[in-house]
Amino acid sequence: MIQNEHQYKVTKGEIDKLQQVIDKLLEQQDIPPSQLAAMQNSFQTQIDRMQLEIQEYDDLRAGKVEITMGAIEDLPKVLIQKRIGLGMTQKELAVKLGIKEQMVQRYEASSYESIGFQRLTEVWNALSASIPSVTVS
Repeated sequence: MIQNEHQYKVTKGEIDKLQQVIDKLLEQQDIPPSQLAAMQNSFQTQIDRMQLEIQEYDDLRAGKVEITMGAIEDLPKVLIQKRIGLGMTQKELAVKLGIKEQMVQRYEASSYESIGFQRLTEVWNALSASIPSVTVS
């Protein structure tokens, strides 16, 4: 899951690089067709996965995704989705919490595993104050 603009830009760049690799592979005359097809398919699968991640991020930013939580285990993803859906950067969340941006990056990178309950409550409140509650199914 793409969590910030930096990851978004890096992912777009990686897609471009992989497409260039595919284009160069297709120019090769000395690779057996079956091997070429397998390599092309492998790279295309990676591109497709990254494009889905980009689409999910774009949809979250555009408010096109209904954020739901089926179980408590979904909470870290919900927090990240809510932040993105609000158009809030990790830096802006950090400012609201009175911490450094790198701490929010660590929280999200580790799916909030190392966060205490008090801080978790603060994150929830910082994100929930601006939008309706998450639907729990």
